Amino acid sequence: MKKIKTISFFILSLAIIIGIVYSRQCDDKCKQGYPYSSCNGNLNLYRGLGYDGNGNVIFSGKYNSSQGSGGFGLPSIFSVPSSGGCQLTKRFDIHGEILDGPGYTALDYFYKYLPQLDRYYVRFNQRGSPIFSIYNQTSNEIKAVFNIFNTPFVPAFSQNESNPFFVYGGYGIYGLAGKYPTDRSDAQQAKLIYQSQIVNGLEIDGDQLYMTTYQGQFLKGSLNCLNCTKDQLQLLVTDSELASATSVSGFVLTSDYMYYSYSGGIKGYPKNGDASRVRKLVSENVVAMISNGDFIYYQTDSGVVKSVSTTGNHPQVNILYTPVSDNQCQCSVGFSGDDCRQCDNGMVLWASDNGIPICSPLDSLGKPKTCYAAYQCGSSPFIICNGTCTCLPGFSGNDCTLCGNGGEIIWENGYPTCVVQIKKIFT
Repeated sequence: MKKIKTISFFILSLAIIIGIVYSRQCDDKCKQGYPYSSCNGNLNLYRGLGYDGNGNVIFSGKYNSSQGSGGFGLPSIFSVPSSGGCQLTKRFDIHGEILDGPGYTALDYFYKYLPQLDRYYVRFNQRGSPIFSIYNQTSNEIKAVFNIFNTPFVPAFSQNESNPFFVYGGYGIYGLAGKYPTDRSDAQQAKLIYQSQIVNGLEIDGDQLYMTTYQGQFLKGSLNCLNCTKDQLQLLVTDSELASATSVSGFVLTSDYMYYSYSGGIKGYPKNGDASRVRKLVSENVVAMISNGDFIYYQTDSGVVKSVSTTGNHPQVNILYTPVSDNQCQCSVGFSGDDCRQCDNGMVLWASDNGIPICSPLDSLGKPKTCYAAYQCGSSPFIICNGTCTCLPGFSGNDCTLCGNGGEIIWENGYPTCVVQIKKIFT
C-alpha cells in the first residue's frame, strides 16, 4: 500500500510539474514561437449542449489562436454551472482530429451526454461525411456509430438511462429499444416506427413521441407503433414561423410544453396543441438548446450560453458563459518544452491550409500514428495514408508486402496489386 501511495504521489507531482512547464500565461515568448505555440484567443464553441444532472451545462469548443486565424490545439469538453457565474471548467481534451490529407476528421457538433453511462455522443466531419460517434475520454478513441451523410438525421434519447430507448429520424422514424447505440450494426437492429416521416425535431416522453416537421407541424406518436404510416400520427398544431424557418436548431419538452429553437428565438406550445397559449421565450438567434424541465439552456450564434426559465409569466434570462480568452499559452498538438518545439519520438507534420505543425507519435515500426500523405509512411509502394499508415487492399504484414492466400503480386505503372486466384473444387 505504501508503494502504491508513493507511485501515486510521484504521478501527481509529475502532472503538476508538467502543468507548470507547459501551461503558462501568454507572454512575448509564446507569441514569437508561433506556429509552434500560440496565445489563446476567444473560445470557439461548437454547436450542441449537454447537461450532467449535477447542475452543469456541457459543451465542446476549441480556442482560436490570437496570432493566426481559426482554431489552435485540441478541441475540448467544457462545463459551466447552470446557476450562472461564468465559471468555465475544462473536463478533458478530445484527441483524434486529423486536419489535413485523405483521413481528414474534425469535431463539429456535440449531441448528448449520458451521465450514468458517462458517455459523450458527438459528430465528426470525416472527409466531408458527418459521422454520429461516441468519444471515449478514457481511451481517447472515436467510435463511429452511424454514417449520416445525405440523411436528415435527428436523434432522441429517453431521459431514463435505466430504461434506454433511442429514436432517430431519417427517411422515416426508427427506434432501438433496450439500449443506446454503440456500434454501426445498431442501425440494422433499429425497427421502423413510422414510414417516410421526415422530421427536424424529435423527443421522447414516456412511450410517446413528439416531433416537428419542415412543414411547420407539431406531431405526436407512439413508441409502440411498428411500421406505421405517417397518417397515424396526431397533428397537434401548425406554426407558420416553424414552416418558414431555414433550420430548426433544437426541440425540447418540459412537463407541459414543447419548444423549438431557430434563428428567431425559442417558441413553444402546450403539449395538447392549444395555439391560444403559444409562448415566445427569447428573440435571438439560437443554434442549440436543451432542457432540464424548469429551465432551457441555449447557445446563441455568437457562442454565448444562457438559460431561460420556463415557469411563470415572465421568462428570466441568465448568461452562463460568454466566450473569452483564458490568456494561456498553448503548444501545438503533440509538442512540448518551454519553447514548444520538442517532438520526442514523433514526426512533425505540417497542415497545408494553415501552416500549423503537429507532432505525431511514432508506432513500434517507426511510422507516424497520424499521417497527412503517403510519403510520411515511408517510401514503400505497398503503404498508403488514410489518416493512418495503411496497407494497400489485399496486403498485410509489418511492411505490407504479404499477398495472402497464395495471391500473386501484379505490377502496373509502378503500383502493386494483390490478386488472389479462386480455386474451383469439382466433385
